[in-house]
Amino acid sequence: MKLKLAFAYDSAYPWFNGGIEKRRFLIMQALANAGHEVHCFTMLREGMPGKEFSYKGIRYHCCGIAIPNSKMYVHGRRNIRWPLKYALILPFKLIKYDDFDLIDADAFPFLHLFTISLIAKLKHIKFIVTWHEVWSLEYWQKYLGKLGGALGYFVEYLASKLTKDFIANSNETAKRLYEQFGKKSFVFPAAVSSYEFDAKNIRHIKKKNQFISIGRLVPEKRMDMVLRAIAESNASAKIIGIGPEEKNLKALAKDLGIEKRIKFIRRLSPKKLFASINESRGLLMFSAREGLSLITLEAMMLGVPVFIVGSTSLPSDVKKLCITLNENSIGKSINEVLKNYRKYEEKAKKAREIVLERYSADYAMQVYERFLK
Repeated sequence: MKLKLAFAYDSAYPWFNGGIEKRRFLIMQALANAGHEVHCFTMLREGMPGKEFSYKGIRYHCCGIAIPNSKMYVHGRRNIRWPLKYALILPFKLIKYDDFDLIDADAFPFLHLFTISLIAKLKHIKFIVTWHEVWSLEYWQKYLGKLGGALGYFVEYLASKLTKDFIANSNETAKRLYEQFGKKSFVFPAAVSSYEFDAKNIRHIKKKNQFISIGRLVPEKRMDMVLRAIAESNASAKIIGIGPEEKNLKALAKDLGIEKRIKFIRRLSPKKLFASINESRGLLMFSAREGLSLITLEAMMLGVPVFIVGSTSLPSDVKKLCITLNENSIGKSINEVLKNYRKYEEKAKKAREIVLERYSADYAMQVYERFLK
């Protein structure tokens, strides 16, 4: 049975390189490769061939021009103009279609869900919301202040009432969704696709005495912890990402006297990113705010160890595949890794097999057929 499927989020990979965007792309590509008609409603970004186009079997529809990356954050918080613009323009694109079997929209940043829900009801289309993170009232208020946080949490609460069909990217997200809003969800931890990790991607590359950390440069990702760990060790590091903390992190590297051992890179193509991970002794994942963490699982797929600290925010089943460093002496732990790397490399090879089995996007059609039935 050939299905017509729609996905909605304001950013699209590879023109916006984030973990959530990459996860969605892998799912859409798996569905398109299986012979289904896949549409993506997003926003126009630099590098896209036009407002309406096809890429890798997926049909893209752009709802206005996205706000530039440099304006994505205002005072360290996400710019509300971006999701608001998308939510207002999206219905005018979506209303033209009346024969979708289902629409899957990412929950965050919530505003677009209300217009999608209305159209789905009018056109009798199955509406599914995929959750990557669930924020508590306390977290909202820490992020936006007491009044703004209460409003943000209320919008999140209302969004949870728009449909009864939910997908969670991990068991932890599913647990939080139930605890916060009493909603049950189907867990689909898609994160990797086997076609990306063939022999040419996992071939042996000579290792450098470097580690790598990848993510948006915001306080929650704790790149400052990475810099302090490197300062206490004999290693060097690559920091890959963009965000409002870039200037502060470069200043910290200079203050710590490690600017010659730290290389900041704003973005890399997937091929160069995989090569950089491959040549590293490990991925340092110290983030305090993660859903599933695609880059963590991609590093494992490449056979590269992932190092965390106890307070790293990852789903428990993903944490089990990582190697936990002593948070009180991370630099000393990193030196230990350098001395006995082969031991950690063997653990990484075992993790790779588990990731390929549990976290493949190739099972996407089975998930959506479940909802349609």
